[in-house]
Formats: sequence, C-alpha cells, structure tokens
Amino acid sequence: MGGRLSVFVAVLAFVMSCGLKEIDSGQNADNGIWTGPGNVVVGGDSEHDQVDKVCYTVGVDYQDGYDWRADMDMGNVKCSLVVYADGIPLVKVPVGDEYETSADPDMHRVIRGNLYTDYAARTETVIKRDGETLFRYSGREMIIGMAVDDGYVYTLGQSRQGGGFSFRRDGEVLFESLSGYLFPRLQRCEDGFSFIFYEPVALGGASAEKYYHYLAGEVCQIAVLEEVDKVWDMVFNETFVCYIASMRGRLTPVLVSGKEVSPMDVRENAKIRACRFVSADGDMDIEGIMSQEGNVLFSCLWCGARLREVFSPGYTAAAVCVSDTDVACVLNGRRNLSEGVIYQNGRSFDMPEGYMSIGGCAMVIIDGRLYVGLTSETGGPPAVWSEEKIKPLKINGFISHMSVG
Repeated sequence: MGGRLSVFVAVLAFVMSCGLKEIDSGQNADNGIWTGPGNVVVGGDSEHDQVDKVCYTVGVDYQDGYDWRADMDMGNVKCSLVVYADGIPLVKVPVGDEYETSADPDMHRVIRGNLYTDYAARTETVIKRDGETLFRYSGREMIIGMAVDDGYVYTLGQSRQGGGFSFRRDGEVLFESLSGYLFPRLQRCEDGFSFIFYEPVALGGASAEKYYHYLAGEVCQIAVLEEVDKVWDMVFNETFVCYIASMRGRLTPVLVSGKEVSPMDVRENAKIRACRFVSADGDMDIEGIMSQEGNVLFSCLWCGARLREVFSPGYTAAAVCVSDTDVACVLNGRRNLSEGVIYQNGRSFDMPEGYMSIGGCAMVIIDGRLYVGLTSETGGPPAVWSEEKIKPLKINGFISHMSVG
C-alpha cells in the first residue's frame, strides 16, 4: 500500500469528523487491518516517486475506556497502530504477539506512506509492511536502521543477544559481523548505504575497539587518534568519518572532522557527560548533557564544536530533530514532564497545559514548520502541536512516531 491522501473532499470531511471506531469496518477488517479512504500515492518505493511533503504520525490506540498509562509497554493489552497523513487516518494495524507486531516506538516507522514494523519472535526477526509480512529471517535482532529503495527493503539489525549484526536486503544478508556493535544509524549516501561499527579487541589485557566503515559494499578500518580514550559517536559526512571522543590528558572531549581536531565548547566549571550527533550534514549538529558543581545537569546543543544553546538547569531533551538549518527539541520539565519546553532555532514555547512528550521520535520539521507529537498527562487524546496550536487525534493512547513523507 503506498501512502494515501484522498482527493475527494467529501470523503475527507467525513473521515476527519468521526473517530476510528466509526470507520473500523473498512478494507481487510477480517484480519484486523483497516486501510483508509484515499488512493492518491504520495509515497513510493523510490525517492523519485515522491510528489509532496506529508507529516506522518503514528498513534498507539487502546480500547475505549482503558487507562493505557497503567500498562503502556507490557504488550498484554489489546491495541493498534494507527497511521495518519496530515491528520487523516490511513491504516490501522493490530498489535500483539499473535500479530507479530509491537507497540514499542523503536519497532515501527513510516517510510513513504507505509507502516513498517519489526518483531523479534522466538528465533526469528519478522518485517511487515502495513500489517502484512514481507520477509522473516533466522536470529532475533533490534532494527537499528531501515530504508526502502527501488522496491527493496534494507535493514540494519543488532543481535538481541549482544555482539553481532547484519545488513540485509529483503532479508538476504549483504554483510554481517558475528561480534560487532553498531553506531545507531543507517545513512544513505551518494555512493550507497553507509554505517559504522566497532569490534572489541584485547590489547595487553586491556579492552579496546577497532572501528570500521561500511560504504556501498566496501569495508575499511577507521584510524582514530592514538590519544583517544573513548569514542562517543561516529558519523560519515559524505567525505570522511567524523567522531566525538574523550582524549587521554584532556578534560574536554573533542570533535574530530577529517584532520581537524576541535575541543568541544563547555561552560566554565562544567563537564560534558554525554553527547551524540543528530545530523552529519553541514556543520554537524550535536546534542548532549553538561553538568556543573552539585551535579546540576544541563541539556545542550552544539553546532559542530561550538556551543549553540544551553537550556535551564534540570530540563532534559526528550527528542531532537534537524532539517537543513532548522534545529528543534522538546525538553521535559524539572519537576514533571508536563512542564516541558518546545524549542526551535532560539525560540522557546511552553508545553501546552496538560500535555507532555514521551519517546524520542515524535517530532518533525517540514519546510521550517515544526510538528510535535504530544501525549495527554490525564489520559485524554494525544495531539499534534504546530505553531502554538494543537490538533487532537481521536484515539485513546499516545503518539509514538512522526516522519516526513
């Protein structure tokens, strides 16, 4: 099923005026899958098929009257994944072991209008599209990255037993390691797909790592600086590998970009506790946490090694997204989640009263406009925030994922 948006205004008006309960008898209802009213393809198997930008939202929908907050992730309660395109419901897929589908936000995503899910069965990994099985393969993996290109589905999966991973096309192995660990991203580059991993090695009784870059079927070892004590994150920026690392003899971690080594900016009397790349393009955006005396924590944003934003003490970033020159994040409050802040390019907005942000995938930027998925702290319908306005979704649950199609 390609992504769908109806061209029939009357049908759209009907769909948007009623909840999913009223339209639950649509196509394929016999197997628990409902598909929406539209038939105009806005996505496809190739990036060349894209004709418009759409905000896709996935909601986890529980039965009416059930307090989903009491058992959100246990998988023992009947619920469904519901996909919306610009607020219009497209598909609903049942969740549960019998459907080999999980409500875990890390185990589903929308790619060009289709809902792709992964599921770790007893001895297999199962990949589905809109509730229908595409392929399955031996071994239980966590899907770190997924991409769709020219009709093929590519998956990058880390073993759930620890070391070892595989890169596959429609389930067939293109590359695998029996002991490697992945940095958590699959990148699409001009030359092909790219990812970075490391292999543990023992050197004179001490543990260490060797780092490798996979690019379009070729693997090469990455030479890190001899003074590196620990690599925090690595990305490929289409030219060379960049990494953030702590260094022996230095109090401050550094950003290594090609031959350039730049100390990360830090506040006076503060220490960087963690940081990671949120983009590999342009100036390379980085987010992390800094601490000062008394173990006071600050969430921070960097543009390259330059400190871009330091947020108020106690606020922690729940999600960060980047698009071109736009940088945005949602910060949870100091005392409770509902006192959070929505930030975009130097502007901050109070979290709407009664809402909070959960999960790290529920925000996108489309042509400079920010969309944030919010969850009701009282158990009411979730909502999409944009330009200081909120639009509730008529489901009983939370927003787990947002993406641009």
